[in-house]
Amino acid sequence: MDTYDRNGHNYQFRSESMSESGVNREATQSEGVDESMLFSLLGKAHTLAILNEFVTKDEQSIRFGELQDSLELSPNTLSRRLDELVGAGFLERTQYDEIPPRVEYEATEMVDDLAPVFEELETWMERYGSDQLECF
Repeated sequence: MDTYDRNGHNYQFRSESMSESGVNREATQSEGVDESMLFSLLGKAHTLAILNEFVTKDEQSIRFGELQDSLELSPNTLSRRLDELVGAGFLERTQYDEIPPRVEYEATEMVDDLAPVFEELETWMERYGSDQLECF
């Protein structure tokens, strides 16, 4: 499946494969994402909050329902953002052939490499706090 940014540039493709155990994993291969596409994705509503869940949690994978409960997002919004993050190579999606359906997401090395950025953002927020950001 090809993935396009808002300008119609193809920056990723992914393929799906079903293992004998009934696990459907989507693998992602990146052609490289330029700065404007990266900022476009990271600037979308809730994207940083979703990535922060993966940076701050100890679990290797997180279920869709856990993310929804933690972030209090609508299923459609969360699903859309997760699909974009999978398409961009930040997350891997695993769908289990079970009833009820079970879908888990796991951070890739790209998210692991963002951990220091989130730590710096936390330090910045502690320094400036909400008092400095009252205009928002």
